[in-house]
Amino acid sequence: MDHADKRRELPEVIAVELYQLVSFVAVAEEGNMTRAASRLNMSQPAVSSQIKALEEELEIRLFLRTSKGMELSQDGRRLKDKADTILRDIEDFRIEAEKVRGGGHGSIVLGVNTDPRLLRLKDVHSSLAKDFPGISLVVKETMSWDVANELSARNIDLGFSYALPADAAINAQPLGELELAIVACEAWRDKVEGIADFKGLASFPWVWTSDYCPMSKVLFGLFDDIGRKPVKALVVDQESAIVRLVADEVGLGIMPALKVEDVASRYGIFSVMSLERKLVLYLLSLARRADDPRIVTMVNLIRKIWE
Repeated sequence: MDHADKRRELPEVIAVELYQLVSFVAVAEEGNMTRAASRLNMSQPAVSSQIKALEEELEIRLFLRTSKGMELSQDGRRLKDKADTILRDIEDFRIEAEKVRGGGHGSIVLGVNTDPRLLRLKDVHSSLAKDFPGISLVVKETMSWDVANELSARNIDLGFSYALPADAAINAQPLGELELAIVACEAWRDKVEGIADFKGLASFPWVWTSDYCPMSKVLFGLFDDIGRKPVKALVVDQESAIVRLVADEVGLGIMPALKVEDVASRYGIFSVMSLERKLVLYLLSLARRADDPRIVTMVNLIRKIWE
């Protein structure tokens, strides 16, 4: 038998890259190429190209393109389970390697949903530098409603959130409650000062937050209680935008009371009234990473600071 015959007898090797499996799982779970790309922090064409390359390499059609999005084929559903197992095994391998190293090395990406002062990030940084100097902290601004997606995409390792996701894949540690306040610009002080209850403020224009925002739900609850509908001057997502628009006399707003204290003199706003309803602050992480030494370290450190 010559060398050519021996080569022909060798089994065919399928070259599947890890990043292709990550994209495959993301598209399967999102059911939509654009959402999967957003979750992975990639462009939609890049994700589409990876899925196409994976299908060509496997010679299997993984998805059915429908009007509703991307639906797993029968073969795709079968391989999705295998892909999940592979990715879990790789994560377990990394966690075990981290344990061997002692768990005190590497970096942690922490998603923050509000002002660093409210989240006590100065204390978090100081404690981490003192007790775990081998772990570096990276902070990424993340909206409460998007923390779970950012965790799943591995864009962050932990994240602060006002929202509690109904997802068994997410671990949530309640840290504490934050008081809320209705705020107005100083130019409106004469108009709103002396108003005793929320009903008296209901007719004013409001700088509203998106429906995904927990503070929006608080405001809707207040208006429902008095049977009124709000006058939404503008809808924004970020607290910094609320501060500036309230200061510019666009409307009343709602924000954590501690933040009002911090920015009142700088922006010319003030607290009209405090609310009985509060926001619960959670620390979210992936359930499958519950044994990751760095996650355990950070969760315990942050909980201790908040206690």
